[in-house]
Amino acid sequence: MMFENLDDDAWDRAIQPVYLKNEETEFKNTLNAMMDHIWDGFYTGQKRMARFPAALLTGQDYDLEFSGSVPKKLRFSLDARTGGSKIKIPYSMAGSYEVAKLDNNKQYVRVDYNAWDDNLQQQGPLTKTKGCGENRFVGVVNFLEFFLEPGCDLMIGPKDSIQAKVRMDWTMAEFFSDGGTTRFVDRLASSLGISAHRVKVVAVYKGSVVVDF
Repeated sequence: MMFENLDDDAWDRAIQPVYLKNEETEFKNTLNAMMDHIWDGFYTGQKRMARFPAALLTGQDYDLEFSGSVPKKLRFSLDARTGGSKIKIPYSMAGSYEVAKLDNNKQYVRVDYNAWDDNLQQQGPLTKTKGCGENRFVGVVNFLEFFLEPGCDLMIGPKDSIQAKVRMDWTMAEFFSDGGTTRFVDRLASSLGISAHRVKVVAVYKGSVVVDF
């Protein structure tokens, strides 16, 4: 597997070592960035290409953990004869991320998240049957999972907007007696790690209680 940091500061910001892990098999591959890329006389250029080759066994699930902040933009590819692997990236910062796949016209096309699972109250787990790029992002817990197959080129990037709807098993009277929209905004902002003024409630209506924000 090869992956690369495509952020503007990729050459200057260290995100290594990066750990590729499988808890079930106790596999752990510690990855370093490419060697210092520029030499000018006695001193190094203090720049490193943030591209990481990693050996893995396809058919397994892996966690990819960065020592520094996870780059906003990442590109992944897999060189293998058969199989595929699920990759999970935990994010320390609040936000949301999406996956795009390179098509036959050499354009990156967004791959939608898996459908919402009412029982889990999050996007459904990866089935590994929908092809390369199958993915889901789980908010609050803040992790992205995607399925990578040989010969497939994937791009990971941030989504620049979040629109959401919450349905709660309350009556309207119970909702407002427990703090209503004020408490809802405070709790949501706390979960996302943002200031409460950035959350705007646009509608509250019966069903039992549905909040658009």
